[in-house]
Amino acid sequence: MKSSRVSIRRLAPVFRDRRGLIFDLVEAPVDLVGMETFTKGAVRGNHFHKTSTQYTVVLQGQIELLTKPAVGDKNRIRKNILEKYDLAVIPPRVIHSYRALTPALLLDC
Repeated sequence: MKSSRVSIRRLAPVFRDRRGLIFDLVEAPVDLVGMETFTKGAVRGNHFHKTSTQYTVVLQGQIELLTKPAVGDKNRIRKNILEKYDLAVIPPRVIHSYRALTPALLLDC
């Protein structure tokens, strides 16, 4: 059985020069790439994916990420505050929801 643990890490550039920065985001097969905008206080999500892992990168703003298992101890809620360049890796069967603490922009894969 795969882990239901969500991992959070701050992305670091893999390359930088006078033109700017390059970040490697995901080294895995991806079925979809989406971008979401949030107004302050907006809530999105509160769902889970049966088989896919979700990769969420904060491009702007600050987001509160709440997660809990879709099976087992559903009262075990974890809260993380995500900021610019934070990457959340959300495994299958983990319920996740986002609340914007500021206006925000996310990239989901």
